[in-house]
Amino acid sequence: MTLKKIKKVNSIATCPACGYKIGKAYNNSLEIKKLLSNRNKKTVKYINKIATKIIHHIPTETKDNYFKFLFGIKDVDDGIVEWAIERYYQNRYYTTGRGFPYLRTIILNRNNNMDTLKKNERLLIGGTPPVLEIK
Repeated sequence: MTLKKIKKVNSIATCPACGYKIGKAYNNSLEIKKLLSNRNKKTVKYINKIATKIIHHIPTETKDNYFKFLFGIKDVDDGIVEWAIERYYQNRYYTTGRGFPYLRTIILNRNNNMDTLKKNERLLIGGTPPVLEIK
């Protein structure tokens, strides 16, 4: 498709993965505030801490990328987000140029695999022993 054909197509497209509307004018500051208000205080603290590190160490990461990151993980549980940020922070991925997309992928993969991971852990550890009745 040429650039002229792309412009003639409707200017707003929706991402099938996260629902982000490409071409829609978002007020990033307001949207970031809304997305963070849906999280608990501990998770917001983790997110702000790691966002500061990423933006400081990777010059190409901006507030716009931060908003897209938050938008992409809006449906993920706080516990998974905290686990992934802790893992990202401990491995210091922000110093090697792995920014918001890398962290988002860690979070989303953990979220998608959580049921299987729990099942495998249960198989590895085993269950509680059966209750025996003594006669």
